[in-house]
Amino acid sequence: MASEVNQKTGETARVDPRLFLREEELDNGIALLLASERIIGEITRKAKRQTGLNASSMRLLMTIRFEPGLTVSELRNLTGATTPTIARLLGELDKQNLVVKTQGGRDARRRRLTLSPEGELLMRPLVEQLRTALREAYRDAGATAVAGTRAVLEALTK
Repeated sequence: MASEVNQKTGETARVDPRLFLREEELDNGIALLLASERIIGEITRKAKRQTGLNASSMRLLMTIRFEPGLTVSELRNLTGATTPTIARLLGELDKQNLVVKTQGGRDARRRRLTLSPEGELLMRPLVEQLRTALREAYRDAGATAVAGTRAVLEALTK
């Protein structure tokens, strides 16, 4: 059996690593993920209308905002966009002074991406709306749900 440390007490407890879930429970989890995606999509579409950016540009800005320091290759892998598409979109965002490319690491050709101050300002209302939605969901679910939710989502996105 594996062990797990209680974050509040620091005590170690034995846990059974086998977790049995019925198909209905898994289907319910998938439905909830899809509903969450719809809520995030609604918030993003509203921000898209307010900023005048297209959906692809908004997706890149969101990815860069929540995962700063990505390289162009990492951004391409995360978004599933092609190299020409990423180059075109980053070029447009660069012209609008929304992203900053800095030299990163030992390879001077690799550029790390972050939002510029203008990009941060543009994304601030979207970020606040997303934070509010998540904050309210966590409060409704209760304090114990926060760590469990995070653990499930991290495991899902590995």
